[in-house]
Amino acid sequence: MGLPTEAPTVEALASGGLELQGLATMLRLIAEAESIEALIRRLPTLADTRLHVDYAEAARRLGIPENWLRDRIGALPHRKMGRYVIFSEEDLKAISEMYAVHPNGAEKGKGNDGINLSALTPSSRSRSRARR
Repeated sequence: MGLPTEAPTVEALASGGLELQGLATMLRLIAEAESIEALIRRLPTLADTRLHVDYAEAARRLGIPENWLRDRIGALPHRKMGRYVIFSEEDLKAISEMYAVHPNGAEKGKGNDGINLSALTPSSRSRSRARR
């Protein structure tokens, strides 16, 4: 098998026009991208069109073990349809925000579970600590 000796005809180029346009677009994107991550962000993605997701998918999206979600479900936003527990996109975002850590006091006085720690005071019945 050798290389073609003749230049491609206009008809041959026209028939592969769509393929050439796609190839040219990809080459332009690669040339403009600073990195692979930047290139991937610019490519169209297949959006997940599901309205709700189950434990496994929610855990995958949050990057946590499924058992962590199951163990804390009573304190997390979720939907319940009969015996099925499902999560919406808003639920997943709310869970993520509940456990956001803001260094340098950006969310001063809030614990990881959203409880205002500055409002907590010892009861009058609590024992004082003995000083040594």
